[in-house]
Amino acid sequence: MRLKLDRIGHAFLGRPVFENLSLALGDSEVVALVGPSGCGKTTVLQIAAGLIDPLRGRVRRHYRRHAVVFQEPRLLPWLTARDNIAYGLAAGGMGKVERRIVAERRAAEVGLFARDLDKYPAELSGGMRQRAAVARALAIDPEIVYFDEPFTAVDIGLRRVLQDLVIAASARERFSAFFITHDLTEAIRLAHRIVVLSGRQEGIVAERVLDGAPGERDDRSVFETVQAWAADPAFADLFDGDRQ
Repeated sequence: MRLKLDRIGHAFLGRPVFENLSLALGDSEVVALVGPSGCGKTTVLQIAAGLIDPLRGRVRRHYRRHAVVFQEPRLLPWLTARDNIAYGLAAGGMGKVERRIVAERRAAEVGLFARDLDKYPAELSGGMRQRAAVARALAIDPEIVYFDEPFTAVDIGLRRVLQDLVIAASARERFSAFFITHDLTEAIRLAHRIVVLSGRQEGIVAERVLDGAPGERDDRSVFETVQAWAADPAFADLFDGDRQ
């Protein structure tokens, strides 16, 4: 077990967000946390990644390195794409030549061309910036990657490409991943297991283990799963907006 959240609770300005939330992430497992906007998904991720402390409960981390991919790329504007990708390696003391080799390899894996690596973030498209953010996360060889709705702002075609990149990387390198999304289709494509967070401060209301491995589910099976779960009360918060 690489991560365990044990009965954590949190609140903002005295308003409870969730209580007694427990969740575990296994070795090489991809877990997607789904729920409506404002239910506390990102707060759970921030607590898991150590970005904020829970008010109550305990977080147990059994790994050495993790990376976070945010909804915004968060590239440093004064560094080139190559140097942004290598930023964590530089902080870890890796030599310049080796950093360059690793950064260029990771860039190629996410579909960035060599000619793009000397560009600054302002010169890259939104999709290219997000590819660089994924490459930066993978460059440090993390044991867990936290994804906070990283593909929300890209168009649907590129979203599919980036999803496939994550699926391939997690299968190839066997890191665990904790993926936050409000898109059930995305969760079903990416994850081994889906955890449902209530929009009514009820905490986790359901967990579903998916058949097969990420990347092996065709579009038809993904669509049929979404349709079947549309009638499941545990997923009601996700579909309520579509029914208004």
